[in-house]
Amino acid sequence: MQTCLEKRGLAERPVELVRNDYSPVDEYNDRHPNALSNGDPKGKGTQSSYVHTVPNCDVNEETKNMIQPQLNTETGGGQYDIEGRNEIGGRNRLMNISIYNKEHAYGAEMIDTLANRIDGQIIV
Repeated sequence: MQTCLEKRGLAERPVELVRNDYSPVDEYNDRHPNALSNGDPKGKGTQSSYVHTVPNCDVNEETKNMIQPQLNTETGGGQYDIEGRNEIGGRNRLMNISIYNKEHAYGAEMIDTLANRIDGQIIV
């Protein structure tokens, strides 16, 4: 059984393929160089899975197709996500200036609320 989103997608596909940069010969998928995080600005993915929510046309409820996400935040992202752009952002730069990292991870146990309590914060 197809969802309304799938039906609409199949109907629109021929129109979109005409103006698409990709074709059945050069198909865009999770293994295409323009989809992968390989150092250029285009790709972001790491061949991970994602969670999808799809409406159901035949029922008034939303149907969910769940796929376990395995997002790789260490090697994913395009060139600008990793290196930044115009000296703004970039995972590498931000990791270098952050006081927290894998060896010194941020967690709830690191929060010192003593100054707040001294200033009169109410503890429930």
